[in-house]
Amino acid sequence: MTVVPFNRGGDEPPHIDARSLRLLIDAQIEARVLADEETDPQRRADLERLAGQLLALVERLMPPKGAA
Repeated sequence: MTVVPFNRGGDEPPHIDARSLRLLIDAQIEARVLADEETDPQRRADLERLAGQLLALVERLMPPKGAA
């Protein structure tokens, strides 16, 4: 697996390879599904928070529009 370091001060946005991004998206979706199915309010809130954090990470790492 290729690790691409983030360039915090550069012009290029952070990115990861397509396979890793797909795995991250799948994890976010699964967390959202589990939160929707959870009956315990505290566990549901925890899963919703996790799903939200994963979504923020997915959005941060999405390739720019038009990128190959």
